Amino acid sequence: MKTYLTLALILTLSGLIRADEIYVPDNNPASTTFNAIPFWAEWSVIQGEIRAQILYNASYFGNRIFRIRDIAFAAAYTGTFSATQLQVRISHVTTSLLNPTMDLNIPNPATCYDGPINYNVTTNTWSPMGLTGGFLYNGVDNLVVEVRYKGGKNTSSSPGNTVGRFWYVANAPIHRNWAYMSYNAKQQSGGSAKNGLKIRFTVDMTTIQGSGSTAPGGTVELALLSPSDPGLAYQVGTSLGTGPIPIDSRKLGLSPDGILVASVSGALPTVFEKYVGYIESNGTGKAKLNIPQLPVLTGVRLHSAFITLLASAPSGVKSISNTFSFTIA
Repeated sequence: MKTYLTLALILTLSGLIRADEIYVPDNNPASTTFNAIPFWAEWSVIQGEIRAQILYNASYFGNRIFRIRDIAFAAAYTGTFSATQLQVRISHVTTSLLNPTMDLNIPNPATCYDGPINYNVTTNTWSPMGLTGGFLYNGVDNLVVEVRYKGGKNTSSSPGNTVGRFWYVANAPIHRNWAYMSYNAKQQSGGSAKNGLKIRFTVDMTTIQGSGSTAPGGTVELALLSPSDPGLAYQVGTSLGTGPIPIDSRKLGLSPDGILVASVSGALPTVFEKYVGYIESNGTGKAKLNIPQLPVLTGVRLHSAFITLLASAPSGVKSISNTFSFTIA
């Protein structure tokens, strides 16, 4: 099995499944009703600054665990929304309605974008925001997506007041609230229990996370999650870079360097421990990266990912994870 896994990772590197997409409430990027919040920056009650939150019920996600890679909204115009500062945060919540006190709606937020932005959108298409950070969804709770910005403005090739508007499904039970002209608002200016924006979540169902000591001589525990692949063989790889390695229209976030070859070939089993194995019945797996006791390694950045294998899948490769990175320190 070792030879096969090594060849599958280093030589073929093709046929990996695409990232999955989850649509709420439907996958149609066009509709008949649009919304000005949050991206119509020039609207007199927004004036280039807003804090907005949208709650998406867990029922849309089918009790699946996944990592959110990006989000996209369905634009009702073609143009560019820009902001000098924009932040996207996502949090689990257990409530089914948003609280007027906005901080209570993001009890454990993960910041998925934080900085200036030029958000290019096209009428009646899913327009991705290009998140720079991910979010691991637990498969149980509701989700709140918060978008807030300042210095916002729009350019558009569309006529009239469609600038900055995005589609929603009328009367869909998607709760939202907002605070006009305030990036750091504490209380909402308004809210609605329906008409939240359509959204597409681009997600990885197969994920890798790490924990432990990153010092020379320490051990980093790698937690593998692939809920759809119980019983399948997995191969973990570690490299000095994130590549990427092109895989059809997708990319693998590892570099084809000597560290990758060593980690998948079994040449250093005391360093790369349990890098080959099988996904357990609950969809999990474990591996370890035992960092050698060499001070010269301090400052080296390492990146790890894994694949699962299935003979009937294209090129024998079923799933691919995100990339987990850390610096030896």
